[in-house]
Amino acid sequence: MLSEAKNKPYAFINMPFVAIEGIDGTGKSTVISLLAKILPRVYATREPSGGPIGRLIKEWALRGGSSDPHVDALLFAADRIEHYRREVKPKLMEGFLVVTERYVESSIAYQGAAGVPIDFIVYINSLVPKPDLTVILDVNPQIAVERISRRGGAEKFEHVAFLRRVREIYLRRAAEEGYPVVDASRPPEAVAREVAEIVRARLQIG
Repeated sequence: MLSEAKNKPYAFINMPFVAIEGIDGTGKSTVISLLAKILPRVYATREPSGGPIGRLIKEWALRGGSSDPHVDALLFAADRIEHYRREVKPKLMEGFLVVTERYVESSIAYQGAAGVPIDFIVYINSLVPKPDLTVILDVNPQIAVERISRRGGAEKFEHVAFLRRVREIYLRRAAEEGYPVVDASRPPEAVAREVAEIVRARLQIG
């Protein structure tokens, strides 16, 4: 199964599945909550998930439990496979527009910025399908860190120099893969409206 996946890094599904990506502090959670009010039949989810591996990541890995970013990458990939099969796929089959906060591109950007080869990250995530649409919310890392500070505290990834490297990967991937990039320095309502228009145009959703 893995050998087949290696030859087909991303398997496509003909269903409405959207990933909202971006560095910490871009307002992804708020934008997704607003999208759920604008677009029909939205099911919102996020990574790390609420499953057992996701809880491990939240309680341990993101708090500095791993000194090796390869371990982080493997944990995120394991959570992603479990999350997709347990939660995302069933909701897609029920006809929901599933919108996830973070997906494979988060691992590529964050663990890639920490030094993990992107080819390795793509490979270990090859058992989950590519979304129908990935949208990158973009903001200057300095603004992002100020937002993070206002909401209280910072996790190990939330530092300006690191977020600059993460942002560079996101923007490079957007250029390579054709992902729309949305200016997230604006009020969240404006950002959500633009994302909704992109979803409508790309996925033909009313």
